[in-house]
Amino acid sequence: MVTAPEDISISGRVSAADNSRTGGSEPLPGVSVVVKGTNRGTTTDANGRYQLSIPEPASGPGSLTLVFSYVGYVAQEISLLNGNGQPRSEINVQLEETNQSLNEVVVVGYGSVRKSDLTGSVTSLKAQDLTRGTNVNLQQTLIGRSPGVQIYQKSGEPGATMSVQIRGITSITGNNDPLYVVDGLPVNDGTAIGTASAGGTTSNPNNRTPLNSLNPADIESIEILKDASASAIYGSRGANGVVIITTKKGKEGKLKVEYNGTYGVQKVAHTQRFMTGDEYTKAINEIIDLGKLSTPKVTGSNANTDWQKLLLRDAPIQSHDLSFSGAGGNTRFYMSAGYFNQDGIMLKSGTRRYNARVNVENGIANKYNIGISLTTSYTRDYYNATGVGLNDNASALYMAQNYDPTAPPYNADGSYYRSPLMAPMDNPLAVINGQYGMGDTYRTFGNLYAEYFLAPALSAKVRVGVDLNDNQRYFWIDPTTLTGLSYNGYADVRDGKRGYYLAEGTLNYNKSVKDHRISAVVGSTYERYTSSSLTASSRSFALADLTYDALGTGDNTLNGVSSGRQENKLISFLGRVNYAYKGKYLLTGSIRADGSARFGPNKRFGYFPSAALAWRIHDEDFLKNSRSLSELKFRASYGVTGNQPTVNYLYFSTYSAGRNAVFNGNKVSSLQPSRSANPNLQWESAVQADIGVDFGFFNSRLTGSIDYYNRKTSNLLYDIPQPSSTGFGSRTENVGSMRNSGLEFALKGVVLNKKDFRIDAGFNITTLKNQVLSLGNVSQSIGTGPGSIGQVSILKPGESIGSFYGYIVDGVWQTGDDFGQAQTGVRPGDPKYRDLDGNKIINANDRVILGKALPDFYYGFNSSVSFRGLVLDVFLEGSQGAKMLNSSLVDSYYPVDYRRNKLADPYLNRWTPTNPTNEYPSFLPNDVQGQRQVTNKTVEDASYLRLQAIRLSYKIPVPTNRYISGASVFVNGQNLYTFTKYSGSDPAANALGDNILRIDYNTYPLTRTFTTGLNLQF
Repeated sequence: MVTAPEDISISGRVSAADNSRTGGSEPLPGVSVVVKGTNRGTTTDANGRYQLSIPEPASGPGSLTLVFSYVGYVAQEISLLNGNGQPRSEINVQLEETNQSLNEVVVVGYGSVRKSDLTGSVTSLKAQDLTRGTNVNLQQTLIGRSPGVQIYQKSGEPGATMSVQIRGITSITGNNDPLYVVDGLPVNDGTAIGTASAGGTTSNPNNRTPLNSLNPADIESIEILKDASASAIYGSRGANGVVIITTKKGKEGKLKVEYNGTYGVQKVAHTQRFMTGDEYTKAINEIIDLGKLSTPKVTGSNANTDWQKLLLRDAPIQSHDLSFSGAGGNTRFYMSAGYFNQDGIMLKSGTRRYNARVNVENGIANKYNIGISLTTSYTRDYYNATGVGLNDNASALYMAQNYDPTAPPYNADGSYYRSPLMAPMDNPLAVINGQYGMGDTYRTFGNLYAEYFLAPALSAKVRVGVDLNDNQRYFWIDPTTLTGLSYNGYADVRDGKRGYYLAEGTLNYNKSVKDHRISAVVGSTYERYTSSSLTASSRSFALADLTYDALGTGDNTLNGVSSGRQENKLISFLGRVNYAYKGKYLLTGSIRADGSARFGPNKRFGYFPSAALAWRIHDEDFLKNSRSLSELKFRASYGVTGNQPTVNYLYFSTYSAGRNAVFNGNKVSSLQPSRSANPNLQWESAVQADIGVDFGFFNSRLTGSIDYYNRKTSNLLYDIPQPSSTGFGSRTENVGSMRNSGLEFALKGVVLNKKDFRIDAGFNITTLKNQVLSLGNVSQSIGTGPGSIGQVSILKPGESIGSFYGYIVDGVWQTGDDFGQAQTGVRPGDPKYRDLDGNKIINANDRVILGKALPDFYYGFNSSVSFRGLVLDVFLEGSQGAKMLNSSLVDSYYPVDYRRNKLADPYLNRWTPTNPTNEYPSFLPNDVQGQRQVTNKTVEDASYLRLQAIRLSYKIPVPTNRYISGASVFVNGQNLYTFTKYSGSDPAANALGDNILRIDYNTYPLTRTFTTGLNLQF
């Protein structure tokens, strides 16, 4: 009888060698331990230990070899036999660190390359490089992390859209956001329901971003394509850069279960101080006396109400994520589920998300690969009154800042108190409690792909994808508000749907022959975009308690309904070739042709070529043996990318509902032209040149890059004024050009690396110069602001886009000044405007450019200090040279009504005969010089340095067992402190919602967040 051979049991510990990035002798979790030539293997646990049972082959144990591999380390192969020819029961291994930065695989458009073979300007970030915390979207994790990429939070409202700019502004009226690609699927980042204005109230321009549906905890890596060589493969959508997101996949080894949970509290980071009731009474009465005004003084009881405090609160925030991943045979999988809940620091606001993801992939190397990447989410949003209008059309915060602080919140009977002197502005509490909305968003996106190798060097790949976004939004204006009272209740219900469908086929070729290596891809894509909308409204409700849940109970004679449907298609052909000679001389060429239904037949197709070269100088013989230099690469690229309008059908005439007419006593509806046709409308075209150098020293212990970029956008889409005889005020045309240029510098390294102690640090900085070169036949264009703010900006060749245009105040007119040089009627205490034309009249001719909304440079700094299991991460980011219009200063200098509350500092330190200051005027109404709202006093320096995040984590030593393989706890603080001279809510805020002109118009306050959390691995 033949006895079956017994299994061989082997165990051991894998650690990092002394020169490793973990400080030497530290255990390495997740190391792959595989029997060479088989699929049998395991991975090390949190303590670096492994255990493996191997059936003894018929040829004996001498034929067995274990392969130890880990990303960033040199793989080792070790025979199972010891020096005596006997099987070992224990094998301990120390892995040497490789030059990881050069061997990393970087995902680029329609493929991937080693980082060392990149010819374009690409920033690659792994999950551990991102800002960790309780983040609702991936953009929050990227703030300050990459040179050339400026990201800031425009509003503290939960889930609000963030500003993301890659190397400046590309378009005046088009899209300036980058293209996001998730696992090969371009994401349709348009909102299903745009800014909504229900019941005549002004809308909130800061929409919730659709990217909230992607859970940051599912992200494995992010690549940011910045120059034309890297992004031209995406053609018409690559002008603003491309952000490629790769989600997590299963790894070889046993099933891994991971839980991440956080819980914390948000506090208001900063509020502006307005006058108390006592200060308000004294200041207003003194102004009445000084100006001998006929209006009654502030008298009666004084409630000293802090209206802002009544609207704001400390708010909880939490997230919980659970994932399952693993691989077996030829299949690997990753599945996750998540929950995120953030209450707003303002009443009646918040966001809540449930999400799930499935990634499954099956394949055999060089034979086939099939997979699916799918995510689905449900989001519930809560909205309060956050419009940018005036009086009762403004936000609740606007009313809280302007309302009479001597007034009590409630009457004796519990109803809202309303000051007769504040009309038509409403009680702030009435507005925030009685004017609100709710939204439900259901979103599913993902793709199915299959790749088959026709030959060892040639494969064919097909991909089909879909992105479905279904959104409902409900608005209610209660009769307890002044606006709602006029309607006897107003309800508005909206349904919006957006669909994106992708079909894509590519051929991929990869071949190496001696010193030559070539990889190429050619393909075609078909993309279809759809959208539809339905809006219904009602008013005058018999029972207001039903709010927006029962539109049919309103007065049906006052009901309103509207609908719309649109479709757009994009057909593309693409190709790219990468060539390397001896691994030192690299060349990339690509071209894409896009045909868009957004343009007429005359200009439907756009062509976007690019070329790049790189020279790996450190591989030359004269540098190959350098002990200190580990990388030196020169890069240069040139290419064309494009941009298309964000609106469909601009090339032909459109019609909208016109006035009703009466024929033979019958009312007849009509249509009227709403847009002038332009069949020659074409693509915006951005030509970009980039020159860069990548370097590394001391086995890449210190690495960095320097880039110069120059991008010129031509054929800008802009609304050109038309003669009145045409019947149209303007028409969209291709006119003018604009340039963005600057330098990028990035540096990161290991500052100190001892056995148990390590310090890492990184820094990046980017300069930006924007210049409008031409506007065609238009010499300049003046833009207006929100609310009561009139002309605020100028678009002019030779100047930066987003330039503020207004007056210079040189001080305050004093009693002893020569009033013969002033406009007739000017009084002591009035602002002293600079009369540029010397005509003794302050008018529009005295305006100058006061600065720009774009910064001169922006930067980020991060540091990580680790000692054994304890890690401290610190991150700072900042911006220098940008300007911001502070609307609270506008309201204080030039109030709609001088009886409204004002900022405390200007009014408590204003000019009086006994306080002849040159800083603040007297604020007497009826200044003969007029209300010059945009001045060097209201446009402020918005430069800042922000302590963005601090995180302290501790890796808990876990005994080896079959349940828990790793555990860690952490505390985290975000937006901890901002160093700035800006006096408004936040120097990065922007109530307008765009990326060009920045105005702080009673912006929803940003938060300071403190969280604690737990990570468990099983």
